[in-house]
Amino acid sequence: MPEPPETLSGDPTLELPELEAPPEDPLPLLERWLRLAEERRVREPRALALATADAEGRPSSRILLLKQATPFLVFAGSYESRKGRDLAANPRAAGTLYWRETLQQISIEGPVRRLSEAESDALFAERPQAAQATAVASRQGEPLSAPAELRREAAAVAAEAGPLTRPPHWGGYRLDPDLIEFWHGSPDRLHRRLLYVRTGGTWRHRRLQP
Repeated sequence: MPEPPETLSGDPTLELPELEAPPEDPLPLLERWLRLAEERRVREPRALALATADAEGRPSSRILLLKQATPFLVFAGSYESRKGRDLAANPRAAGTLYWRETLQQISIEGPVRRLSEAESDALFAERPQAAQATAVASRQGEPLSAPAELRREAAAVAAEAGPLTRPPHWGGYRLDPDLIEFWHGSPDRLHRRLLYVRTGGTWRHRRLQP
């Protein structure tokens, strides 16, 4: 019989004492896991798989950049995209960070709202000029009939002198977590799971079976 394919890789021996002695507040732990992932040179540690649903409950997901993790999650995008339309109709989302190298996963859920105009301006100003130009020229998720024309338009915008102005259809969002789960995988499938749920401003935690 051929050996079954390896379906889980990474470091199962990672020292994670917090899974045995959980802290009361998960937010510093979330920040710590992110910092350690960066120190361990995890590839794309802030690549967040964000799931949303429309008013009828039809789900969609995509990978985006997590700009900030605590005290709330911050990400950005087009208000007119499918993500933006979903959040306008159903302002709640779930996100997952997965790091193959360390067999770690963090799942987060909570209500979402737009950042202020000033906060969105600040996020836009942090983007490279080319990324700013794409946000100005593109209508994210709309049909594309002339790719070369869009590239020319984005290049022309990027070549403009001085800082670019944030377009009104682009901005930041904040997700206020009310559920966070920390997960560490194991090849024998006896994964370690630690769930936090916030109710009335108070976090409660419990371990979960794999």
